[in-house]
Amino acid sequence: MFPRLSATACSAKTALDHIEWPLELSSDDEGEYSMTVKSQVAEYLRQFIENASPTQLRQLVTFWVGWDVPMKGMQMHVVKGDFPRSSTCFLTLRLPGHHESYLDFAAQLEQCIATNETGFGLI
Repeated sequence: MFPRLSATACSAKTALDHIEWPLELSSDDEGEYSMTVKSQVAEYLRQFIENASPTQLRQLVTFWVGWDVPMKGMQMHVVKGDFPRSSTCFLTLRLPGHHESYLDFAAQLEQCIATNETGFGLI
């Protein structure tokens, strides 16, 4: 019934393979960002995942979906807002589009995903 622990190991490749990336034809009800900004934020997220430690990757996936195993259909939206937010029931990560650099993006995302134990994520 439950997958073996070895089969559920969270890797960067596994996480990246489960993400539904923003498409040019899609529209976010919550944001008015151009496809250029959405692409930049998606690239920041991809870079974060590829460079994340195993602990950071587990924290990100837990913040995103509610537990530490990536799930098919994980969605990423770029929205107007101050901080990353998640809707774990809908497998949705909402990332702000205001970051000027990867370092700013990564620092803020690290702060948010580290709060899973205290409840910042909408789990």
